[in-house]
Amino acid sequence: MKCLIIVNGYNYSLSQVYKVRRLKEEFSKYNVEVIEKSTIDITSSFEDGKMCVKDIEQYSFCIFLDKDKYLSYAIEKYIPLINNAKAIEVCDDKMLTYTFLNNLGIKTPKTIPAPLCYDPDPDPEYLIKWVKKVESELSFPIVVKECYGSLGKQVYLAKNHKELYNIAHDLIHVPHVYQEFISSSKGHDVRMFTVGGKLVAAMERINPNDFRSNIALGGHGTKFVPSKDFIDMAEKVSKAISLDYAGIDIMFGPNYEPILTEVNSNAFFTEIEKVSGVNITKLLVEHILSKYN
Repeated sequence: MKCLIIVNGYNYSLSQVYKVRRLKEEFSKYNVEVIEKSTIDITSSFEDGKMCVKDIEQYSFCIFLDKDKYLSYAIEKYIPLINNAKAIEVCDDKMLTYTFLNNLGIKTPKTIPAPLCYDPDPDPEYLIKWVKKVESELSFPIVVKECYGSLGKQVYLAKNHKELYNIAHDLIHVPHVYQEFISSSKGHDVRMFTVGGKLVAAMERINPNDFRSNIALGGHGTKFVPSKDFIDMAEKVSKAISLDYAGIDIMFGPNYEPILTEVNSNAFFTEIEKVSGVNITKLLVEHILSKYN
């Protein structure tokens, strides 16, 4: 059996390197050969009316550690993909995630998608009108998130009208959303990790120096024992999106109730394996082999 792991061709962070190394370690225990390639090494093309990916059928399955929806859909035409292409697409777009989970009873912050702007030089009056609309719907501070982003780096906090206008101006040609600020969860939240739709590990992420709790922004993880309502939300979300594995971020509401932030189809293992003591990689490998062996 041969496994293909695909990583982003421009990202060789320590967390990514750790994730690939751990997968190779666990797969080796089952005599599975693992080949790592980047999105520069393997590309897709559309030829003669169909998607083509060269030399892909030699692999039994592919673990796709990227967010390239075009390449993921192309590879999935040939071999099983973990996570599946639709799940990757849904999780990559923050607003699409919420749209996909519509009517499932999943509590989220109030979220307003920005209208698309195609004009390279729009009339400023339109932007002023839009900012006033947002201010009528949400109270300051207001969280602004780019729909496509990772590690908390495309998330901003507007504390007043001027800051909101400036952020809206900078992002006018970028898909983004405006979101209710959950003050009860400022600088801390919970990362819930599921495998096969079941919770396997959890940690609280804490960042005393930022409203964002991301580990990549200076946050740190601590042990966390989730209550049933947190577990139920994580598993419900994971199953609804058909994720083989996921990192699901949940905030604390004012009454300690779970509020979904976002869902990650390509979550890193480093911090949560260390904090929880759970061999998440082993559980994921066992899940994959039980499904595709």
